[in-house]
Amino acid sequence: MRESVCELVVPDAGPLITLAYADRLDLLLGLGVEVVVVDMAKVELTRHPTPTSEKILAFLAGNNVRVIETEIGKEAMTQGSAFKKRHAGERAIQDALFEFSDESERQGKPRYALLLFEEHKISGASFVLPDNVYVISTMAFLRKLEEMCIIESAMDVRDAAVKAGREFSQLDVSHPPRGNPATKPL
Repeated sequence: MRESVCELVVPDAGPLITLAYADRLDLLLGLGVEVVVVDMAKVELTRHPTPTSEKILAFLAGNNVRVIETEIGKEAMTQGSAFKKRHAGERAIQDALFEFSDESERQGKPRYALLLFEEHKISGASFVLPDNVYVISTMAFLRKLEEMCIIESAMDVRDAAVKAGREFSQLDVSHPPRGNPATKPL
């Protein structure tokens, strides 16, 4: 079987905020794969600061997290508070997914993405998902980390976030890429 390249893609601020509330941003690095954040997630954290924004931005800067630039993200950064486009986050995610599907191999190896989300829209049919993208919710991600013995308890992480004041989606979704349902990056 040919070796593949897997990336953990964080398309919006939701999973970052949840893990920051639980004080477990380190879990993003737990799989040992490249962590990639869509630029609108950073825009969301600076334009609409949360109690964890500074912690998240420091984590991203200090851990060699790659940021995927999108046209709408660049526009939002340039315009600052004057930026007022509807569904900008969703548009940035779709732009990033198109970029991802255009490069289905990296260094001659098949490329896959784990798209980590909390938004219900991402789990549904509102996005065109490339065949090499595996969709996983924050809760399912935590459960997978528990199965892999990276963390002791997914529920402990969830409870820590909730206790710190984060109300987040408990959606437990894990979908393999459509093009290869047998692929299990986790």
